[in-house]
Amino acid sequence: MSGTVVPYRAESAATQAVGVDFDLTVVLHNQGWQDGRIYGEPIPGALEALRTLLGLRAVFIVTARHRKFHQPIADWLRSHGFDAVVDEDPDRCYWTNRHVLLVTNKKLGAACYIDDRAIAFGGDWTAALATAHHRMALTPDPAVQGEHL
Repeated sequence: MSGTVVPYRAESAATQAVGVDFDLTVVLHNQGWQDGRIYGEPIPGALEALRTLLGLRAVFIVTARHRKFHQPIADWLRSHGFDAVVDEDPDRCYWTNRHVLLVTNKKLGAACYIDDRAIAFGGDWTAALATAHHRMALTPDPAVQGEHL
């Protein structure tokens, strides 16, 4: 395990929340994008993980989807037993309500983010760029290349 450890501090909003990506982190896309409709089932363990996280910190669902899809995401979360609201207030104290999932497209302060496309930055830009190039299909996977030597 590596990465920055961010312990809870009452005076720091960024320590009081966890950001979770929606698509391919909470919900499956086993039938493609389909014009933004949310048709997929929850990824196994995702709903239980959200409940666990809500017991520890405030949780917000962050999405790159257009704002017109934020309410359907909140509705989908409600249909799976969560209280969820769409971020309409730029000054919202998102970290104060640890029982409601906030749906937003903003990268808010958080102790951590859980995302299927993230590259964890460990202080080495050479390694980060190599991983980014591979993820963008510009280079083969360096780990696989090394196996053929």
